[in-house]
Amino acid sequence: MPAITHGMDIAQVQQLGTQLMARSEEVKTAASQLQGLLDGTPWLGPEAEKFREEWNGTHMAALNQVAAALADAGQRAQIHASEQESASNQ
Repeated sequence: MPAITHGMDIAQVQQLGTQLMARSEEVKTAASQLQGLLDGTPWLGPEAEKFREEWNGTHMAALNQVAAALADAGQRAQIHASEQESASNQ
């Protein structure tokens, strides 16, 4: 099969979308597991409070942004594949 120079392999782009959305869920799961570890770690004092504030603010926000970006990219890939499939069937 010759290399595609324009357009897309619809099945591969659909698979890409699926994989991106799956990785989004993996990031969410990892964040939740890490939150559980932090919550279950006996650590008291000002440094612990500062660490938890940073985790619950900056770090969790960053993980949530990564998960959202992966999900968005996956959905967009799926949409592009569907649009290409529709255009090809006309």
